[in-house]
Amino acid sequence: MITNRAEFELTNQHLVMPGDLNPNHTIFGGVLLAWLDVDAYLYSVSITSYTSMVTVGMDKVKFRSPAHAGEIVRIYCRVKKTGRSTITVEARATVSSPNEDKSRVVIDCEITYVAIDESGKPKSIFSQS
Repeated sequence: MITNRAEFELTNQHLVMPGDLNPNHTIFGGVLLAWLDVDAYLYSVSITSYTSMVTVGMDKVKFRSPAHAGEIVRIYCRVKKTGRSTITVEARATVSSPNEDKSRVVIDCEITYVAIDESGKPKSIFSQS
């Protein structure tokens, strides 16, 4: 059984490019959500060793700060909870400039994935106590 993890783990880093920006010259929210979804999925796969999962929900999405071209977005994840066929991951993105030591939170959210079998039906991958 996978238990809640107290500490966030760095899962990936992205460089904010001009093509990621909206007309206000800050990162599109959808770009951040896509990065979070993919990176949290890969995090879930790495700790469950099960690759057939789909996103069933993104909750408690909170945009906290903008990101600009040239900044580095770091994605952190930790397990919040598991069900018989689901895993909920807390995901957080921080941003910093390459020449700065300090960072700020850009977005927080919870993403839930469900494990599926070959026919697309939920599959039990976690034992429940």
